[in-house]
Amino acid sequence: MAKEFYRDEGERVAISDAIVFDRRGGVIYLSKPRLTPEDVVASRFAAVIEEAGVRYAIVAGYIAILFGRARRSDDIDFVLEYLGEDGFVDLCRRARRVGFTMMQGDIASEESVRSVYRDYLARGYSVRFMYRDIILPNIEAKLATTSVHRYVISHSIRVVVNNEYTLRVSPLEFQIAYKLYLGSDKDIGDAVFLYTLFKKIISLQELYMWCERLGVNCKVLER
Repeated sequence: MAKEFYRDEGERVAISDAIVFDRRGGVIYLSKPRLTPEDVVASRFAAVIEEAGVRYAIVAGYIAILFGRARRSDDIDFVLEYLGEDGFVDLCRRARRVGFTMMQGDIASEESVRSVYRDYLARGYSVRFMYRDIILPNIEAKLATTSVHRYVISHSIRVVVNNEYTLRVSPLEFQIAYKLYLGSDKDIGDAVFLYTLFKKIISLQELYMWCERLGVNCKVLER
């Protein structure tokens, strides 16, 4: 359906009746008549991160769900640029104000928040946040600790949803290749979905580069 709808109007490319890509700004505009629970939680947490001035990228399965793949996810994965202990305390303070709690600690206690930072984030582990005490879906946040993490943040794509809120997502080329690398039926389904939807605007050269680096076969996308 996306292939039949595709319409190139120069700077603006209509991917579907709900998705428009602005070439000049590198922005995807997405219209959704109904937000999923994942959309709500992701948008609230992204607003907190941006308010705190922290760069980030959303990765993994939620990206396919965001663009319309009909499945659910227990968590929404955020990779945050490195921030120190004080920065994490500030982030948690802002998150608490809008209704987030933390699974591994008491978000209302600075001592607990600092302990979570030292025991989890500083050691490379993720921290989970719940919105309004709803367990699923939740936010799984971790700090950028590898060159790949830093790449997805620095090359993240801005997605504007219903002209109301903004999310930053992993580059589509990397996301597709990484999903193939993970290899489960669900992950391959996500990769094929994203490739089919966006193949007219993604860089095939970059996609093939990531497939080669991750040791996966891109040809499965065309089946």
